[in-house]
Amino acid sequence: MYFFYDAILANKNVGLSIFEGSEPTLYERLAHTPELETIFQDAMQTISRERNVNAALAAAVDFSPYEHLVDVGGGNAENIITLARKYPALRASVFDSPSVCHIAKANIQAAGLSGQLDTIVGNCFTDPFPQGFDCMLFCHFFTIWSEEQNLAILRKCYTSLPTGGSVVVFNMMQHDDETGPLRATLGSPYFLTLATGVGMLYTWSEYKAWMKEAGFATVTTKVLPNHHGVIIGTKG
Repeated sequence: MYFFYDAILANKNVGLSIFEGSEPTLYERLAHTPELETIFQDAMQTISRERNVNAALAAAVDFSPYEHLVDVGGGNAENIITLARKYPALRASVFDSPSVCHIAKANIQAAGLSGQLDTIVGNCFTDPFPQGFDCMLFCHFFTIWSEEQNLAILRKCYTSLPTGGSVVVFNMMQHDDETGPLRATLGSPYFLTLATGVGMLYTWSEYKAWMKEAGFATVTTKVLPNHHGVIIGTKG
């Protein structure tokens, strides 16, 4: 965040200059330094556990109707491990970069869930989504990207899902009147300065509008603790 002022002037994530590599996002550059990438993934896991956000997601959304879930950008598998323990019949996979999937696979094995969970290497923007899934989960993912990128991903989800399948978006949310919460003000600069240069904490209305535009006829929302929320789009 030392580069926040410079990032505002340049309107891009100039903070990447201190990380090895030439890729346009922090997440891609972390792959050049495995130790740092592990620290980053562990930090995300710790934050989720301390705020009970993964547990809140598992409690708020009924995943029992789904057979196979893919957690896009699922990181170190913390999300699907939490869900697998509550829903033993649910199969789930992390869809992420090669280095992140390596971390996720080790965590899945350590949790003793290799028979229920796995990983799939891929890039959600350039690769086709894997087939055979009836639920696509995005946890703290859409805040990273621009409105245009998010809409493109949701359209891709709609095409990939079977009838009755759902996309579940779980994020920290901004109020529709854009007056808060304070965490939105504190969080959004990170995405500009370092992560991608384009993301922010979006409003409930923006997510619902994207879902509708992508084709999801049924869109439901759930307010969760710690300024989090869930938006679920179901394909009719």
